Amino acid sequence: MKAIAKGLRNGIDFILLIGIIVVNVVPFVYMFMMSFKSTINARDFDFSLDKLSFVQYQKIFAMDNFERYIFNSVFVAVAGVILTVTVCSLAGYAFAKMNFKGNDRLFLFLILTMIVPSEVIIVPLFLITKSLGWLNTFRALILPLPTAFGVFIMRQAILDVPQDLINAAKIDGCGNIRTFFKVVLPMVKSSVLALSIFTFVGAWNNFIWPLVACTKQEMKTLPLALSLMKTQFNTDVGLTMACAVVNFLPPFIFYVFMQGKFKEGIALSGIKG
Repeated sequence: MKAIAKGLRNGIDFILLIGIIVVNVVPFVYMFMMSFKSTINARDFDFSLDKLSFVQYQKIFAMDNFERYIFNSVFVAVAGVILTVTVCSLAGYAFAKMNFKGNDRLFLFLILTMIVPSEVIIVPLFLITKSLGWLNTFRALILPLPTAFGVFIMRQAILDVPQDLINAAKIDGCGNIRTFFKVVLPMVKSSVLALSIFTFVGAWNNFIWPLVACTKQEMKTLPLALSLMKTQFNTDVGLTMACAVVNFLPPFIFYVFMQGKFKEGIALSGIKG
């Protein structure tokens, strides 16, 4: 009787998992298939070969300054990852392993900033950026990317690094910076990779801030340029889906690539999860 109940329970769990997978995968399949059609009907499910074409992608790739938009997005995302990992790792190390006056209070204040929606600070951030003369520059797009969330991730990871290893490094003559790069950073590799994934995807999909900070055409990022194109041809569902595919693929490829490194980092660091 117990075996039957267990088998029934496993069967129900399997069906639920299959259902969840289907619900999550079907929209992506729909998006990909519709991107090869030219139609104003979102419920046009005729995917015969004679109805499919690369016309929508040809429109996107033929867009003026397309290469510039790609470069802007890639540069902002990659530079944002480097800046965020550097700043958040160093700040996390300071909060986790360095005793200074007001450590806990300052970290609490930093965490409280996560409660504030990013849209709330758009206006003051714009005014500061304008006063510094950074509008329509990469500095305006890259420098705001590090967040309290990244500091929180790195602090929690560095807290698990044994203090004995840090003390041993200091006995061997290592300063704080050398200890951080030689001892601490290799042990939190998985957290660094996770933060890199979050930052890249967030920087690539960022829309509101580039819309506010960049008015010149040559400084626009790919998501912003594609959104303007969809507005221009707003009746074509196929073009909308093609824009979504082009915008979705780079962060997805980055995630797939980094996912393998993420698992490798967990194995090398000895972290159990």
